[in-house]
Amino acid sequence: MGARKKRESMKIVPPGKKKCVWMEAGVVSYKLCDHNYDCSTCVYDHGMQDKVARHKEKLITQPIAAAKDKLTETWVEKMMQLPANRRKCRYMITGEVGRKICPSAYECGTCSFDQMMQERMQAEILPVHARSQESGFELAEDFYYHEGHTWARPEYGGRVRVGLDDFAQKLIGKLGRIELPNVGQVLKQGEVGFQIRRNGEVAQVLSPIDGIVAHVNDKLKDQPDLANESCYETGWLFAVEPTRLRKNLKGLYYREEARNFINEEREKLFNLANDDLQVAADGGSSVEDIFKEIEGENWARFVKTFLRT
Repeated sequence: MGARKKRESMKIVPPGKKKCVWMEAGVVSYKLCDHNYDCSTCVYDHGMQDKVARHKEKLITQPIAAAKDKLTETWVEKMMQLPANRRKCRYMITGEVGRKICPSAYECGTCSFDQMMQERMQAEILPVHARSQESGFELAEDFYYHEGHTWARPEYGGRVRVGLDDFAQKLIGKLGRIELPNVGQVLKQGEVGFQIRRNGEVAQVLSPIDGIVAHVNDKLKDQPDLANESCYETGWLFAVEPTRLRKNLKGLYYREEARNFINEEREKLFNLANDDLQVAADGGSSVEDIFKEIEGENWARFVKTFLRT
């Protein structure tokens, strides 16, 4: 009896914590969510999904051996076995709404309520918790950086927000117009996703990830210079529903890799510019508007070199 009470006490969710969806569905006895319910980038969720998939394959090839394995269903499959009035929406699980039953078999991408909630969250300005300076260029911590100088930030709900990094906005200078992709447009990592115009010059920019555009930052239509003033927050460009996020993230720079990348780019910039661009070789302050320093064909050459177009 005492051992039973001890086991039960271990399953109590501490204040401020939330159950993982695998625990909520009853697949596992105890697991707390430590990834803000962003299952698409959660290592634990990916591992569990793979385990269930392997078990289902084993059921076909080795049914007797597989019968010993109790991990036979994903959290979605388990939740769908509940009566309809007990299938909690994930926004109810997170506590963002008091009561909401899932109406769409946990296919959030097709759910109008999820879209409404995502639009509400997309309108909010996301704070950058930490920043660092590398060779005169600013980096936002915990962002992923593409070699074409765009960033990707996985967010709650699985969507990914995209923007220009500080190096790119200084390279391009004060933006005249940003031609963003349309909602619903399919983007590919490493391929041109949008373009920027300034004083008759055009800079094509690569998408950092594969995905379908879900939102665009409408404020940039009238205030394109937001991408200069706040490239990691209010100047974000668009958000996508990723299609190969795990694979894409492996091809991006993160934390120490990102810092090393910017330092290397800074050195390349200095070597390419020589006397045309007054940038301190000792890693001092960067030029705020490279466009003003080097225009025309030289600027176009810089853009193609550093934006990888």
